[in-house]
Amino acid sequence: MEKFDSIYARAAERKGGEQGLESIVSKPLTRDEVAAIPEDRWLSAFSMKVFQSGISWKVVRNKWPNFEEHFFQFRVDPLLMLSEEQWEQKAQDPKIIRHMTKVMSIPANAAMIQRARFEYDSFAQMVADWPKESITDLWAHLKKHGARLGAIPDLMRYVNWA
Repeated sequence: MEKFDSIYARAAERKGGEQGLESIVSKPLTRDEVAAIPEDRWLSAFSMKVFQSGISWKVVRNKWPNFEEHFFQFRVDPLLMLSEEQWEQKAQDPKIIRHMTKVMSIPANAAMIQRARFEYDSFAQMVADWPKESITDLWAHLKKHGARLGAIPDLMRYVNWA
């Protein structure tokens, strides 16, 4: 297996040196920064990952402003007030990607975030306080209580668990 140092050196060479590489690498968030992420940004990020599954990421990103507008900027409480019929109507709008199962992951994940708010003060606080020794338990929790959240480890790579 190739060592990380070798991979890093090759990437740095391709990006014009270590400074060039480091300038494009995402820096992990501190626990305080994670705790400050608003609910709507969690729900938006979860939803984007759901829609990117099996679809061109570029297509999803290009349509994402329409998703933000269509789904109330992913504000949890207004979304949870919609009826099943209203969700069905939203899922048929050509401005978004019309995939009923993926659209219905939005209220399911909004409900998960709301439950975490009641139990932990906020979803972000729950994530920030999760013990680093059991990060896979967090993934299991999100998989069990959320909908279609298979890409969670990808999102969690931005958290500094130190």
